[in-house]
Amino acid sequence: MNRLRRFGLTASLIVLSAACGNGMTSSDNGTPPSSSTPNAPGDPNAPGGDPNAPGGPAAPGQPGGPSGPMEPPPVPYQHFDINHVLSTGQSNSVANGATPPLTSAQPFANVKFDTGVIPGRQCDGSGCKGYAKPTAFVPLVEGDSFFNYGVETMSSGLANEAAKLAKEKLLVGKPTPTHDVLVSLQGRSGNTYFCLRKGGCDFKGTPQGYIPPFSDAMMEVADAMAIAKAAGKSYVVRAATAIHGESDHYSYSTNQQEFPMPATSGQGTIANYFEGMVEWQKDYEAGVKAVTGQTLPVPFFMLQMSNWNDVPHSQIPTWQLEAHVKAPGKVIVVTPGYPIGYADDCLHFTNHGERRIGEYFGKAYARVVIEGKPWEPLRPIDVKVQGNVVTARFVVPKPPLVLDTTHVKDPGNYGFEFFDDSAAPPAITKVELAGADTVKITLAAAPTGANGRLRYAYTATPQTCPGFEQGPRGNLRDSDDTPSHYGYDLWNWSVHFDEAAK
Repeated sequence: MNRLRRFGLTASLIVLSAACGNGMTSSDNGTPPSSSTPNAPGDPNAPGGDPNAPGGPAAPGQPGGPSGPMEPPPVPYQHFDINHVLSTGQSNSVANGATPPLTSAQPFANVKFDTGVIPGRQCDGSGCKGYAKPTAFVPLVEGDSFFNYGVETMSSGLANEAAKLAKEKLLVGKPTPTHDVLVSLQGRSGNTYFCLRKGGCDFKGTPQGYIPPFSDAMMEVADAMAIAKAAGKSYVVRAATAIHGESDHYSYSTNQQEFPMPATSGQGTIANYFEGMVEWQKDYEAGVKAVTGQTLPVPFFMLQMSNWNDVPHSQIPTWQLEAHVKAPGKVIVVTPGYPIGYADDCLHFTNHGERRIGEYFGKAYARVVIEGKPWEPLRPIDVKVQGNVVTARFVVPKPPLVLDTTHVKDPGNYGFEFFDDSAAPPAITKVELAGADTVKITLAAAPTGANGRLRYAYTATPQTCPGFEQGPRGNLRDSDDTPSHYGYDLWNWSVHFDEAAK
């Protein structure tokens, strides 16, 4: 099924200022998809955070303001010459199909290994059997091959956006007003969490000759630290990232899930994907600290999965959001994937999509690592029902909220759904903004069933291409005007959610 081209429809943006009160397949493979129109330019656990520390005044809709939890004082920034980001995940992490590469020059001083952003070698749909040991840092540009063609990973987007924000805004006037990033990638196409986590999975280990991705990551850390030391540069691992979830989604939707599984610690059980994400971050941080001896934390930044269409609902994005909420400052959801759009195969991102995703990661990274503040995506924090009206209040990174049907096609009711235990939950008759951080949903009647829930970007249309035109999506975003190095918009779009309406 061909990818639908960007739709042409009359713009419909509803802005309320504060003053106004293509079927997708389950396999990841090495075949690049045909080209499509690119989406082109157009905490107690927070690092150093004290949950009891008072926060300064914040504007409505911002963390620490009326629509968000109290924000701890910023963590003081510490300069390092080399700031390493470890990237993992499955095929979208290694940019399957995101060709041709776009970034051929390094605009700042960001670096990669001389063996590439991806040091893995002899890679296929199961993993990589080789590792190209690096000996130096070189300018970060794209063109690495996981399979047999060069791609644009999200690495340059992340590093260059973070460096831009550091140089032009966040570190202006500091003794060292630059932030140089090293990105290395140990993702594996098609791998579930079970195979990506510490120790790897038992069917892709030594007998088959595949290097466990987590082991690859720790080799990258050791090599990077040695190269930095030889060059007389200070070094730290700042973060890990993951673009992941599709394979675990399919394992659940086909009743072949690998959870529960023994914990990597050897004690207890990991019951589901949510617990796996918390374990993943914990193991990356512990592994890094064991190699480097650093005391700084290693937060785990994630893209919320949006690309499913085999069943109406996926638990994976809900679990990803749960990890963000319950492991604050440790597991961090950056953005959902639906506003980015997908290539013709309806599963992978285009080259522009990868670079734009990288900029979203870079924006969140800059807030956490350079500013020392928590990152919050646009997400609900309070849902109430009174009569036939549901009111949802959000953490809004940059108010006001906007209902935007220009950049994401309206799936109906701007992506909102109401559900309860009755045979026929009342239909939504109207969705409107009711403040800089609030959405008001009017129902046809007061709910009579128990366990009311408000859902958003929740239901997929079977066998259609996910993204901004079809699939699970919504129209709610904020007004973030963070400048993009490559000219993309970087508004924060609401995450997928399924929240209790009280």
